[in-house]
Amino acid sequence: MKLHFNEQDVVDACCVFVAQRYNGRPEDVDVDLQFNPASKFATEARKGSENIHLTEQDMVDGIATYLAEYHNFIPGQLQVDLQFNEGTGIEADILVL
Repeated sequence: MKLHFNEQDVVDACCVFVAQRYNGRPEDVDVDLQFNPASKFATEARKGSENIHLTEQDMVDGIATYLAEYHNFIPGQLQVDLQFNEGTGIEADILVL
C-alpha cells in the first residue's frame, strides 16, 4: 500500500511528534517546514517559548509516529520518502511494507 501526505499532513505529523516528545498538545505547536537543496529538509517548531529544530530524520520519525498513533500502522513497516515540489511544497510518499 502507498500513502501520500500533502504539506498540511506533514505539518500535522510534525506537530504530533513535537507534542509527544516535549510533553505538550499538537495544537500548541507551530511548525515551519524548510527545504534547502544543500541541506535538504528541516523543520523549526515552536511550543510556547521553546524553539525546537527537527532534522530530516525527525520529520520521517514524526510521520511514522503520526501514522502509528492515529491510524495504528507499525512504524517499522513504513518507508517514508520526503519530497519538495515548487507548487505544493514539502510532501511525503509512504510505502507500507
